[in-house]
Amino acid sequence: MIDLHTVATANGYKASIMLEEVQLPYRVTSYDLVKGEHFTPAFLALNPVGRLPTIVDHDVMADGKPLAVYGTMAILVYLAEKTGQLLPDSGAARAKIFEWLGIISSDVGPAYSGQFVFNVIAKDKQPWAVDFYNKLCTRMLQPIEQQLTKTRYLAGDDYSIADIMAYPVAAVSALRFPGSLDAHPQMARWAAAIGTRPAVQRGMKVPA
Repeated sequence: MIDLHTVATANGYKASIMLEEVQLPYRVTSYDLVKGEHFTPAFLALNPVGRLPTIVDHDVMADGKPLAVYGTMAILVYLAEKTGQLLPDSGAARAKIFEWLGIISSDVGPAYSGQFVFNVIAKDKQPWAVDFYNKLCTRMLQPIEQQLTKTRYLAGDDYSIADIMAYPVAAVSALRFPGSLDAHPQMARWAAAIGTRPAVQRGMKVPA
């Protein structure tokens, strides 16, 4: 059994989609970020940086306790390797998947995190920061759009954890800003296809 500690954000949906895709049983604990529930001593014992999502695999022991894995990229890779799904064992296809995992994790994700902070959370809006992150997010969508002009899925012709990592960017983040995918037709085509997958539809409803 896997415990999923999560929140209704783009990153949270990535973990629940993955669990649905690989069909592993899991239990959900949701958190209120505004109330700081992810900084309680109990949760910090699982994840010392207090980030969501986090999974706990009760079938695997580490240091005498069930294994906790945190960080969206780490969770997707762990579950893919645990089940032998959505990630090749070796070769160019695996390398391309990791390339896109890195781009989404290190470039696209932080851009949208900053955009959310300065556009939504900040009480004192700073025009320079709003403008900077809006432009950065617009720029970050271009490599995805360009790639999808060449391949069916993000890392090639097969659906993979790279697509799970990126899909909530299109389904959640990009709908917040720029508001639609009208300027990115290949992303729109790709997101629409992924959105029809039953596992994706179920995962996007977690937490309820």
